[in-house]
Amino acid sequence: MALLVAIGLLRATNRYLVDVANHQPSLFLPKLVEELTGSLSFGAFLPVLFLVLRRMRWTWLNHAATFVALSLLQTSLMMASRQVVFRVLGMPDFTYLPSLWRYLMEMPTQLFFYVVIVAGVWLFDRYREGQARELRAVQLESALSEARLEALRLQLNPHFLFNTLNAVSELMYERPRVADEMLSRIGELLRATLSATGQEHRLSDEWRLVSLYMDIQRVRFGDGLDAQVQDDPSLDELRVPFLLLQPLVENAIEHGGVGHQRRVRVEASRQGGCLTLRVRDFGGGRGTHVGHGIGLGNVDARLRHLYGDDAGVRLDPVDTGGSVVTVWLPARRWVVA
Repeated sequence: MALLVAIGLLRATNRYLVDVANHQPSLFLPKLVEELTGSLSFGAFLPVLFLVLRRMRWTWLNHAATFVALSLLQTSLMMASRQVVFRVLGMPDFTYLPSLWRYLMEMPTQLFFYVVIVAGVWLFDRYREGQARELRAVQLESALSEARLEALRLQLNPHFLFNTLNAVSELMYERPRVADEMLSRIGELLRATLSATGQEHRLSDEWRLVSLYMDIQRVRFGDGLDAQVQDDPSLDELRVPFLLLQPLVENAIEHGGVGHQRRVRVEASRQGGCLTLRVRDFGGGRGTHVGHGIGLGNVDARLRHLYGDDAGVRLDPVDTGGSVVTVWLPARRWVVA
């Protein structure tokens, strides 16, 4: 409504100033009445016009019929409203009588605005379609990424289980009590892992899972395993991928030993907006061995799906012996929904 009034006011002012410039001054009020009745009568049909444009097939014939109907109805309403307003304002000399020429003279202006409206509707519909396509693409990409992440996460459970059960089978006949204790710890860890519902959890929860896994390995290796978590309580509420460290600790234990002795250290630190996790072994050096095709490959894939280029994993040898796996990811706090 405000836009229609503004258009009428501007057109009336333009006509009045043209007369002044031509040294033919005239009254401003009749021009204002004419332009306001013209713009407002056109605006009265806009809701119907938008409804028709949404529902009709866009062909030249349909547009021609729609425009002609709009022109006749709008001009009729405009002339009728002008006669009423002129009489109400006591200006009978300016009564706007209908005629065929008046219908024809209004058509060029009406055609201009009709084309602008049709073009605007077409462009808006294309914009909405583009937005809808982008939204569907984002949703599909998100669903695909979530499916890939879930596949990677679920890959960890059988990987860990098979490796650990193999170790149990090796001990079953020679050390049955040790094998039984390992099975009990395995059940406890599996309950914790199978209860997970998301891709991320608190770092404190990750420490608990790592500790459970280390307990299983301590049963297996006894005094031959020295595995410790050097945690920082101030980092416990940061978010990390579920079961991120277990395959790295497993690799450190399996491939980083010297004889029957295995020593592993796990630690976390924060520098600004980056959380860094390190898994260090003190073995004879693993080079770039990642173990069983899972390990670093799984961790790297999950990190990239979750955080893009803001996260990664790297395996480096240590001059004094062994190697260290470094994981970095954004330091984001866990927020309870």
